[in-house]
Amino acid sequence: MSRSSGIGFGAFLIGLGAGWYIFRVIELTSSTLAVLLIVLGVVIIGSTFLKNRVREIDLGGITGGLIGGLILSLILTSSFGSLIDVFDFDSSGVYVAQETKTFQDTTASDIISVEIDNFNGPITVSTRNKDEYNFNLNIRAKRESYLDDLDIEFDVMATSTTQVISLGYNIPQSSKSRYSIGVEVFLPEDATINLDLGSSNGGISLTGISGDRAKLTTSNGALILDNVYFNSINGDTSNGQIQGVLESKSASLSTTNGAVDLKLPCMVSGDYEIGTSNAKINLEVSSSNDVGYDLSLSTSNTNINIDLPDIVYSTNQRNLAVAETDDFSSKDIQITIEARTSNGTIDVET
Repeated sequence: MSRSSGIGFGAFLIGLGAGWYIFRVIELTSSTLAVLLIVLGVVIIGSTFLKNRVREIDLGGITGGLIGGLILSLILTSSFGSLIDVFDFDSSGVYVAQETKTFQDTTASDIISVEIDNFNGPITVSTRNKDEYNFNLNIRAKRESYLDDLDIEFDVMATSTTQVISLGYNIPQSSKSRYSIGVEVFLPEDATINLDLGSSNGGISLTGISGDRAKLTTSNGALILDNVYFNSINGDTSNGQIQGVLESKSASLSTTNGAVDLKLPCMVSGDYEIGTSNAKINLEVSSSNDVGYDLSLSTSNTNINIDLPDIVYSTNQRNLAVAETDDFSSKDIQITIEARTSNGTIDVET
């Protein structure tokens, strides 16, 4: 064996051994493969520059041997299916496998806290006249084998006053594109409900729910609030509308590129902070003489329209309005609204 071939073969063994260890310890994903390719590219470029300066050492043979060993170790330690997963050949978005999972039991408290960390699908929560909770998961996957790989974490804990029900998934971020998961939840209608719901690429819908606090976070989906009351509610989405009938003492709702269309019954005093962009905001409020309004509305390039009785303006411009009901401080029910958008109108009317 010549000196140069011996050096190259030695580098090949080093690459094979190092790759065998790395690919056995570290999960092979598209991200780790990208990092590996970057490192190999840097090594090749560096060896090319050094080759002309250090002629007595066969840097090309060393580099080629290392790369060859790494590639062979990748093939030997990864199944054909794993390599397909890494290169994401099934990223067409077609789900060919489907199953439904259900979790249900009798509720153990009048106060129920629900925590859901979902992805790639909607969450709907409603109530019914039963003393039980029911979680239905509609799971779709791009392969039948992926259904078995999905690790669902469903947990129920009870304190002296509250039953906490949580749903999540033990799954790498790189594998989430394999699934679409829709979650449907039913809770007792006479329970006090707290919600912490998160998803992506799917809306969140609440129907007939009363509770103390709610946090709703998603993307590329709407927030639908149908006859909902919370002392405190925070909702955030993007590329989706916000609509429904909402009553709250403290509400903060925001979206982008989606309209806001809400009816506020105004049965209790409350502060509402509402924001969007590139879309309109339409708020329908109470006409009762017992209700007073403190308004701060702003937009750009469009108009603000306020159709409420006894409104006194401190600022009344085309795209900025600050106003309140005459004798606001003496009203039994006081509603503060701060609304802002861009490239969309704002309408507040009874």
